[in-house]
Amino acid sequence: MPSSPAVHPRSRGGWAVLTGLLLIEAFFGIVVVFFSILGAMNSAGTLGQNLSLVLAAAISWIWVVVTLVGALRGRPSWARGSALTIHVLLFAAGTGILQLQLLAWQFGFAIVAVGVVGFVAAMLARPADRPTLEGEGD
Repeated sequence: MPSSPAVHPRSRGGWAVLTGLLLIEAFFGIVVVFFSILGAMNSAGTLGQNLSLVLAAAISWIWVVVTLVGALRGRPSWARGSALTIHVLLFAAGTGILQLQLLAWQFGFAIVAVGVVGFVAAMLARPADRPTLEGEGD
């Protein structure tokens, strides 16, 4: 099966959808970080437990933002791989929400849908060609 180049309309559409999803995820990620900080300040849990939840939220938000910046700047293969991983994890999180009934079913389905759409968009998006140096590949 021949691969489609990064300039193919399907690939550009995949990058557009992927970038839009990453923007939305970055926005909601900062909301999650904010509420995790508020929850940690009002929690009766141990300091280590509260700190680990805030750090997990902050690190995941940074991961999404770095992937978004990579997708906006040059569309390298690592940004595509990172987006694939993020959306597989979102699908798993949404499935967990649905199975364990942690939140309303609409919220779980929304996360599953974002995971599936992001995964498909990342599969359609092709990384930009990497510039080669002289003598490389000889």
